[in-house]
Amino acid sequence: MQLLSFRVRNFRNINDSGDVHILDPLNCIVGKNQSGKTSLLKALHKFNPHQKNIAYDINKEWPRGRRRQRDANTIVCECTFALDQKEHQQLTNLSWRDSTPEHITIGRRYDGQLSFIGSPLECFPDRPMKRSLQEAVKKYTAPNLKIGGHKFISQLQVAYQRIEVLVLNGEFGRAKEALAEARRQLKSEFSSDPSTQGAEQSTLQHFTITTNELLAAVEQLPTCSAIALKFVLRSVPIFVYMDEYREFSGRADLEQLSSRLKTQKCTREDETILMLLNLAGLDLNKLIAQGKDAQQIEERQHDLQDGARNITQAVSNRWGQHKYKLEFRVDGQTFFANIEEIDKGMGMVPFEEQSQGFKWFFSFDLHFMHDSESSFKNCVLLLDEPGLHLHPGGQSDLLKRLDAYAELNTLIYTTHLPFLVDLREPKRLHIMTERNGGAEVTDNLSGSGSDERLTLQAALGMTLGQHFLVSQKNLVVEGVDDFWILSELSSLLTRSALPCISDDILITAAGGASELVYLASYMIGQNLDVFALFDSDDAGRKGEEKLRTKWLTKYKNTKAVTALIGEVVGAEGDFTLEDLFSDVYYLQAFERTHADKLRAAGMVSLELPPGSGNVRRLVTACESHHIRFNKASVAKSIRTDIQKMKSVDELDAIGPALKDNAAKIVARVAEALCR
Repeated sequence: MQLLSFRVRNFRNINDSGDVHILDPLNCIVGKNQSGKTSLLKALHKFNPHQKNIAYDINKEWPRGRRRQRDANTIVCECTFALDQKEHQQLTNLSWRDSTPEHITIGRRYDGQLSFIGSPLECFPDRPMKRSLQEAVKKYTAPNLKIGGHKFISQLQVAYQRIEVLVLNGEFGRAKEALAEARRQLKSEFSSDPSTQGAEQSTLQHFTITTNELLAAVEQLPTCSAIALKFVLRSVPIFVYMDEYREFSGRADLEQLSSRLKTQKCTREDETILMLLNLAGLDLNKLIAQGKDAQQIEERQHDLQDGARNITQAVSNRWGQHKYKLEFRVDGQTFFANIEEIDKGMGMVPFEEQSQGFKWFFSFDLHFMHDSESSFKNCVLLLDEPGLHLHPGGQSDLLKRLDAYAELNTLIYTTHLPFLVDLREPKRLHIMTERNGGAEVTDNLSGSGSDERLTLQAALGMTLGQHFLVSQKNLVVEGVDDFWILSELSSLLTRSALPCISDDILITAAGGASELVYLASYMIGQNLDVFALFDSDDAGRKGEEKLRTKWLTKYKNTKAVTALIGEVVGAEGDFTLEDLFSDVYYLQAFERTHADKLRAAGMVSLELPPGSGNVRRLVTACESHHIRFNKASVAKSIRTDIQKMKSVDELDAIGPALKDNAAKIVARVAEALCR
């Protein structure tokens, strides 16, 4: 089963988190300290923890100030899961219906009980499975329908069939009522013949006893809901919660460790050594005993090597950006753990001499391996504020590693650190904020608090003081060449007393389609009005779709619009701002600005290959002659030409329909930002 969403209610400072949709294996909950991030993860963890002694505690975890509303039947956490094909078929076999939903929602109550929520309730009712009822009815001894008078036999046959139908439908209460009613009617139909009446009374008694036995038996059958929940619980992912990221100690005296273990005085360092030995399949007492017998010293070292190899195989190949292997050895009764980072060629190094970042990563891996009982599959891994003690570079490394953790598991982590916010995929981001007296989770980045926004803006590498954030209305374009061309076209329209880009609209160059997405998202997050204009090429279309479908959906009630330049001017296929100009004029501008490079290549002019797209064709031609194409220098030249013009009518000489297209662009900008 795969986790699709979850919701937490009535837990600590969370009245209702709202639905948190898991759209990616890797998910980040951003929030300030004390915002409720830990409460959210702990409530989710207790939905299905791998430890048996972890459960909800209504006395400690029910929200303060609402004591009178406490109810152990309250659902704390509900989770929606997607079923794979095999699970779906197995659940359908348990259902009262011919098919079951492909998604199921389950809730865990404060008293620990699970229950289905929504449509699965109809599929898995609180009554026995049909197959079990059919088997029980088969054992139901039918009365002799030939003994007695005609009316008696007829009524008995009707009563028997009615009770059988009610039982098969799981309507046991109505079956009891039908039995009582049938007894009254059958008694009224007793024959006046004493000999026949005696047989009828005996038949009625047999009918009553067998029916009561049937009802008693079916009422003891496990319900369809209970059986389905038992199956689901075996299939639901285990939730592993980690908040203490202790470093493993690489050295210990085994006899002293054993002594502290017996007296229950183990230190945190002792616990890590015991965890390491447990993962390696090594027995502490056996290692000590082997060390006291000269004939077993060699066997002990073989055991140590085998244990180290087991952990190396389980962890390093799965997680490591850097391949490493472990070595265990014992000198006397002193245990040592050494590690070799294979790609560095430095040989075995004592664990405590490794870099701080590597020690943290290694410890983290081993703790996860231990807490998930060495099973990495079908886990939902919950990490509470990982990487707090890592420097920014280490945090960035951790962010990369989290992708590896999420390859086989759903991973949800909380943070307030900008270097641990992954901006590559907006669907991974969720904001923990305080609203209406409680904590809740939102995907609406514009509705987040100032602290959460600060984390996001730091992750974007921007500050409010940067020059481009000085206007409420912003036209964001891909590159500086677009900025120059649009600015000069607007100025020419102004000189011609025609509608132009308004003075209160700031044009900003992002530095590419992908950067435009981030910059526009940041501006929108600051409640600024944004019109994002992309080129109509592959990169532009992908960027526009990402901003529109993944980012804008997270910002509610904002003035943000996206567009492709080709759509704005009515051009089909690939189209960039440079394609506003004729290919002849654009080639001339190129030859003016690249004259030195052309001469170096033994050329005066360049011939454009067939096809469409001024820039694309020039790039192809330049590459064939090993000439480096500088698009910005061509844009500067075009800007100079436009600056010399006195009227938009002169645009006809450098681009067909350029005057009309410039007007279309201005009109679209005004439509987007001047509403």
